[in-house]
Amino acid sequence: MQKNLLDSIIHPHQIHHLTLEELNQLAQECRQRIIEVTSKTGGHLASSLGSIEITIALFKLFDFRTDRIVWDVGHQAYAHKLLTGRNARFETLTQRGGIKKFLSPSESSFDHFGAGHASTSLSAVLGMAVGRDLNHQKHHTIAVIGDGGLTGGLAFEALNHNGYLGKNMIMILSDNGMSIDPNVGALSKVITRVTSSKSFNRLRDEAYELAGKVPFSEIVRAGFHKIESSLKAFLIPGMLFEQLGWRYFGPVDGHSIPDLLEILSHAKDIKGPIVIHALTQKGKGYSFAENDAFKYHGVTPFVAESGEFIKKASTNPDEMSYSKVFGKKLEELMDRDPKVIGISPAMLSGSEIFHLLDKYPDRIFDVGIAEGHSVTFAAGIATTGLKPFVVIYSTFLQRAIDHVLHDVAIQKLPVRFMIDRGGLVGPDGPTHQGVYDLTYLRMIPGMMIMAPKNGAELKSMIEFAYQYEDGPCAIRYPRGNTEQSNDSEKVSIEKGKAEILQDGHDIALFAIGIMVKTASAVAKLLEKRGFSVAVINARFVKPLDTDVIRKYGSKAELIVSFEENTIHGGFGSAILEKLSEHSLRPLTLTFGIPDQFITQGSPDQQREDAGLSVTLVLEAILKKLENSTQKTKLPRRSQKQKNVSAGNIKT
Repeated sequence: MQKNLLDSIIHPHQIHHLTLEELNQLAQECRQRIIEVTSKTGGHLASSLGSIEITIALFKLFDFRTDRIVWDVGHQAYAHKLLTGRNARFETLTQRGGIKKFLSPSESSFDHFGAGHASTSLSAVLGMAVGRDLNHQKHHTIAVIGDGGLTGGLAFEALNHNGYLGKNMIMILSDNGMSIDPNVGALSKVITRVTSSKSFNRLRDEAYELAGKVPFSEIVRAGFHKIESSLKAFLIPGMLFEQLGWRYFGPVDGHSIPDLLEILSHAKDIKGPIVIHALTQKGKGYSFAENDAFKYHGVTPFVAESGEFIKKASTNPDEMSYSKVFGKKLEELMDRDPKVIGISPAMLSGSEIFHLLDKYPDRIFDVGIAEGHSVTFAAGIATTGLKPFVVIYSTFLQRAIDHVLHDVAIQKLPVRFMIDRGGLVGPDGPTHQGVYDLTYLRMIPGMMIMAPKNGAELKSMIEFAYQYEDGPCAIRYPRGNTEQSNDSEKVSIEKGKAEILQDGHDIALFAIGIMVKTASAVAKLLEKRGFSVAVINARFVKPLDTDVIRKYGSKAELIVSFEENTIHGGFGSAILEKLSEHSLRPLTLTFGIPDQFITQGSPDQQREDAGLSVTLVLEAILKKLENSTQKTKLPRRSQKQKNVSAGNIKT
């Protein structure tokens, strides 16, 4: 019986001693382990399957106890996790307290840099290379980035910078979007083998040095460089990197361990910035993911044998995702108005507008992983009288704050921001939590911010935004489902006006977005204890409904705010500011995300961690009242309710 190599690897430097046959066996075992675990827990499947051979080749030739490696985004690094002491716990992937979906230095000393956003690896590794040199150290620094990550502007800034600095670092470009003709590929393989070899590079350096000693040395060197560049431009598809000052080698088969070992062994000894272009296939080794890498990129649990996704038992046919509600509404707007434009930074499918790309190819734009560009691009479109909708995840809009402020808001351009995945997002963890948008958008002058309590309200808010031309606006909605509504069901939206769901005079609960549901549930429990409770669906974070805040700030003993946003500077802070502005001093309590990063888990577990569950909110409100110097004024209960002890009321 063949020994299981993966289970025997406790430390990655053990891989140094494996034979080629054993390395190939290890690749297969990693592949099976990733499929086995993600089929049960979910996670990033296709991208991790596509990077296994690259991972093993790197661990064979480098020692990452001293060498440094950064995986761009980190969603392709499951093999890295398996080979760095996390195989035994890999079943806890995505679970509360378990292995994270992305890399994190707090999880392993081999995770040299943590990230969940794309295009950061080259900047980080260049910084590590500079630090290495200033500390008089000699180790290697390596970045592994996909062709998608390379579309980000940050990656090109780092490419340009190190083209100037010339620091020793290796970039492995894992390219799963480029096909190459077999004949051209064979020729390129020979050229890559020659140009990356020690003898060629020694000869190249000696010839260049010699050229500097002859008369007219600058002319000779320029001619030498021009000949070399012309040959590479004709034979090799990497001249962009060469022009930026990087040595380019490739393409190489990213799934051939021998080819990877050969080129990496040469690259280790070459000075300066190096690009190794590896052609890979997402989902490699798992036919379902190979055939539909997009579908199997980020997966929920599935049946490994059939590739069929397991439907949640609680799936309600009467529900629809907020993203799909938006996608259908945007399609309706585009059908009736040719001025409506959709823009997304590489999130067309997740935002449920991918189907519009075929229908309106001239009006739907996927700009790649370029969040800042998507915003300024939309600003330019808005100047022409068209109606741009920027569809973007909350966590990714963080990367474009300056563009929102500088390029949109100052000019009062009517760009509509559709902010998907607002709030807690579950297994993706702290890098993807959409819990800062209300704060970072609220600080921008002229920005209007809305958040719907359900799908019907979302549709009406989108219609309102479509009609709005006085400046930028944002609609923030969560990941997850909402009840489906009839097309005829319309909600009246008026700028800055809240919806009073129920009146009351003891306690006023102000909530935004999906926290309206939590507030309503808490209100019912408070009413059982004899309190008169008002529930207000704010709808707008900016501008707030000042009249409603003044009304309840004047008569209620306690004002409570609810939001799935950081407690600092968000919706609750805005209410406190309004109360202060009008010299109103009721008791106040704000519920939101505490000043900490919320780790992975289910959304319900994360709400528990953040103190936002119905039970924890109720306990906090009762404690606030109990400890208050004004508690003798509360509650205004009927005689019948006074006879009911709180201990007899179930929560």
